[in-house]
Amino acid sequence: MNLRDFSCISVAAVCLCTAPLARADGAQGGYSVTAGLGAVIAPRYLGSSDYFVLPIPYLDVVTPLGIYIDSGKGIGYKWLLPANFFIDTSINYASGRKDENESWLGGSNYLRGMGDIPGALITTVTAGYRLGERGAVTLAADLPLTNRSRGETYRIGFQYVIVQVGRDSLSTNAEADFGSSKYNQTFFGVDASQSANSGFPQYGVGSGLYAVRAGVTWNHQFNKNWSVSATQQVTNLTGDAANSPIVQRRASLLTDAMVTYTFK
Repeated sequence: MNLRDFSCISVAAVCLCTAPLARADGAQGGYSVTAGLGAVIAPRYLGSSDYFVLPIPYLDVVTPLGIYIDSGKGIGYKWLLPANFFIDTSINYASGRKDENESWLGGSNYLRGMGDIPGALITTVTAGYRLGERGAVTLAADLPLTNRSRGETYRIGFQYVIVQVGRDSLSTNAEADFGSSKYNQTFFGVDASQSANSGFPQYGVGSGLYAVRAGVTWNHQFNKNWSVSATQQVTNLTGDAANSPIVQRRASLLTDAMVTYTFK
């Protein structure tokens, strides 16, 4: 599950993966399996003024070979390179967007006539630098393997544990999201056919920065197995994407909470 475009679930996945960052790196000497369940309050689509609640199952399996299965990132492989650098590749499914309210997918009745954006199988390639055991700086690209007309996205990210006291930690994350002209037009543009069907004016969007995000995550470790985390993230649309006629609100909040169990 990825929700960067869909905007609620993918983003949620990113938030929920902030805590497992250190755990994944720390499992290089053996296997690590963590399962959890949480809930997220997110906008119906990126730019929507309406919110909905979704349950979020979580699974994180890390092997000493660098292969992992992560419900937020998909199936992938991580190379740890000298001098704290790393490369990560994964395959995942990115949700699309409906032009009606859905219980499990991004979309809204406000978009009626815009048509559905189908999901796609994507590969994510990430290059990063680890800031010790406390965080990382990353460059990533999401490249569609199916439904390639949706376009590509690129992002610059930062994660860091700013406070760690006893069993509690507080981490922060920030991200800048860039879209190709296809991606930005698909998710924020309005073509002639969509305009005729929805009533929105035609609107063209070029490539470039479309959103910036920042958030904080609190994590509490009850014991070696059980932990709980909560995340608050703010996303702000920028540039042509922010001025799209389908955007009701440029800034949106995403809130999630999760309980996890690590098998040891």
